[in-house]
Amino acid sequence: MHREGGDINETFNKTNIDFIGNNSRVREIYSVINLVADSITPVLITGESGTGKDVVARLIHSKSPRAEKPYVAINCAAVPKDVFENELFGHEQGAFTGATAKKSGYLEMANGGTLFFDELAEMSTDTQAKLLRVIENKSFRRLGGKDEIHVDVRMLAATNKKIDDAIRDGEMRKDLYYRFSVIEIHLPPLRERKEDIPILINYFFAHFCKIHFKNLKKLSEESHNLMLRYDWPGNIRELKNAIERLVIMCPEDIISPNYLATNISDAKFQEDKISITVGTSLRKAEEEIILRTLDAVDNNKSKAAFVLGLSRKALYNKLARIDKY
Repeated sequence: MHREGGDINETFNKTNIDFIGNNSRVREIYSVINLVADSITPVLITGESGTGKDVVARLIHSKSPRAEKPYVAINCAAVPKDVFENELFGHEQGAFTGATAKKSGYLEMANGGTLFFDELAEMSTDTQAKLLRVIENKSFRRLGGKDEIHVDVRMLAATNKKIDDAIRDGEMRKDLYYRFSVIEIHLPPLRERKEDIPILINYFFAHFCKIHFKNLKKLSEESHNLMLRYDWPGNIRELKNAIERLVIMCPEDIISPNYLATNISDAKFQEDKISITVGTSLRKAEEEIILRTLDAVDNNKSKAAFVLGLSRKALYNKLARIDKY
């Protein structure tokens, strides 16, 4: 069952949810998930976009006594602010023009289960104040209603924003943050847990080759090294999408670098740096730059000339003056 900005699951298959990795911080996150799953305390999950905040929320629910109850996920950024409260609280018949029938909101749908607010800081501060009241009183009123409706809902929230900035900029109420941050789980970006990249690559290749009915593919050694050197600003989501694209677009079972997206195949340029000592002659400095560039592009002189801003002829003339060549 789906609604705008919301995903409602009546039951969960626990084997389909996993936060993958063997990094020490990932193991620590698993420990926290196991510790908090049985409680009813709100949890705030922070981290950059694409780090797996929604996966952690689903894991908490799946390991909790509420696993067989509804799990409702709301993307606060996807629901227009002027209709958000109607989606959250529901309304009574006649509450406003067009309200021809009573409507249940997300709070009632999640009763007995878990309600996850993704991108909490995108919710208006007025609605945040009303949500805080629900957390404290465990009750609310539908729009246009007079009766208090009591609910038993475990609340989880996530944001990719820096909390101090969000509070300073008036995007998040400090009191709501304090209520959710009794337990806070921070997810590290993928660039800080690069040892998990091979594990994730293997997992996503197995997954996407299976669902797209492809032979199991893998990366060549050079492609694998480029994937490790890339910083993955989009984190796990970007890696996942990159692997799915390779599975679909590459006809070969061993994937060479020419099938990688340009931003990934050029990762070697992001990491390679040249240090030139003060006092080095211009000739020696130029030699170092040319030779290091050639090494970075696997001695492809056309590509090296392009990177250096030279014509092929100019590059060959310079190489002729270098003893190595």
